[in-house]
Amino acid sequence: MMSTLARLLTCLRIGFFWLVAQVKLLGGYFSYGASFFRKESYVRERWEGHRPLADARRVVVFVHYDRQGVVHDFVRHYLRQLHDIGFAIVFVSNAPRLGQVEMLQEICALVIRRDNVGYDFGAYKEGIAAVPDPGALDMLLLANDSVYGPLYHLGGLLDRMGPEEADVWGASDSWERSFHLQSYFLLFHKTALAAPAFAAFWRQLRYVQSKTWIVRKYEIGLTRTLRRSGLNCRAAFPYRQAAAALIEAVVEGNVTGDALQDPVRKRFIQQVFHTINAGVPLNGTHFFWDYLIARMEFPFIKRDLLQKNPAHIPLLNYWERVVQTSTDYDTDLILRHLEMALKNRSV
Repeated sequence: MMSTLARLLTCLRIGFFWLVAQVKLLGGYFSYGASFFRKESYVRERWEGHRPLADARRVVVFVHYDRQGVVHDFVRHYLRQLHDIGFAIVFVSNAPRLGQVEMLQEICALVIRRDNVGYDFGAYKEGIAAVPDPGALDMLLLANDSVYGPLYHLGGLLDRMGPEEADVWGASDSWERSFHLQSYFLLFHKTALAAPAFAAFWRQLRYVQSKTWIVRKYEIGLTRTLRRSGLNCRAAFPYRQAAAALIEAVVEGNVTGDALQDPVRKRFIQQVFHTINAGVPLNGTHFFWDYLIARMEFPFIKRDLLQKNPAHIPLLNYWERVVQTSTDYDTDLILRHLEMALKNRSV
């Protein structure tokens, strides 16, 4: 009787989440239809920076959002490192207002504030449109402030992303729904930038106010479109590599560390182990976050992991220890932001 009831509750739970997903997708279709009546641009303000954009060979379009328009310390750290390794920065903010503009002008080539229409992909589109000739660049990077870091120097990540191995790189990939590169860090080399498919994707992109639509049609769709055009797309830290390394560590019994000896953590690892073996894709930046940072020198930790923890990953409160023992990143940059962002929760 109890097992039958448990199965029924599981089916009801799956059905509920399926229904919610369908409602969100339906809302996405309505929003897509409405996008044909929206403006061509949502740029409100624009400031020229101190670094020229016209002669740049490396450009990054960096997307920012903060309700109060604050450029937090962790973002400034990220921008300074991008600047130091030779990127001309097109800073695009979706915030309702923007402070610290003079500071931004010192390290950026262009600062743009726009309405938050189309979310990150709308901002990416307008940032790319501000670049005089994307096809003439050696590389174009799309990045945003949805991550803390870089925990390790970005030079090491870029060394993994050579044009010989792939035309398009992501820091990480995902197999949820369909294989795709995750859009918080995307690098396009010259071959990709000159491809008609690249220009066509951004030209046809609409300002859709649906995160479900954007993930399914734009984040997943971008990788699919570029691969169909013959471009090679790879992740510097592929999901399969992290999953295989974790399985090997569990099988060989060499998963070490005090936190990993905790019974809660052990049960979690067992669940993840069985899920991976069943072929069910996971969000690697959440489920493998500590392994990626400590063992693979992954340079980011997702903000929503620390702020919301949607997958209920256990023992997140030891994130600071992992970062401090593995990197020289100043964890106070993260702590100061979390202290302002979190309510009724601690990490």
